[in-house]
Amino acid sequence: MIYELDAAEGHRTFVVMPNRSMSWRELIGAYAFIAVVALAVAAYFYSRGLTLVLPFSGLELLFLAAVLYLTAWKSDWREVITLREGVVTVQTGRREPESHFEFQREWVKLILARTGSWYPSRLLLRSHGRQIEIGRFLNEQEREGLAEMLAAALGQRLEEN
Repeated sequence: MIYELDAAEGHRTFVVMPNRSMSWRELIGAYAFIAVVALAVAAYFYSRGLTLVLPFSGLELLFLAAVLYLTAWKSDWREVITLREGVVTVQTGRREPESHFEFQREWVKLILARTGSWYPSRLLLRSHGRQIEIGRFLNEQEREGLAEMLAAALGQRLEEN
């Protein structure tokens, strides 16, 4: 997902984040429903004398909880790209910025690097031997849309490799 927060003269802010299929509350609700059904089925088989069904069902639910938590944790990532008069700033992190990159706006190049037909492209901001990849969690169409939006905001032609 790409949101544009600010669009003042000479100042624009873009927030880029992965698509979330469910909120945290919806995810907990879905997991609780799956857990109740799985444990009910396991309890039924346990009462019929199949005692190993219950522990394996518990392991399955534990694994599912870990995978759902990891997925929700990864979908909380944000990239905030701010274009000001002379500076392009990229902040990345979850709830607050964990890393901060600054480039001089006059020297920054926006590059959409295509690596092959099977691999996704990479959107790079590059200046003075430093580069950062942005939008790596976006799908191809969203990454191309972000590249076009940033190129227009920077007032430059998008370079493609």
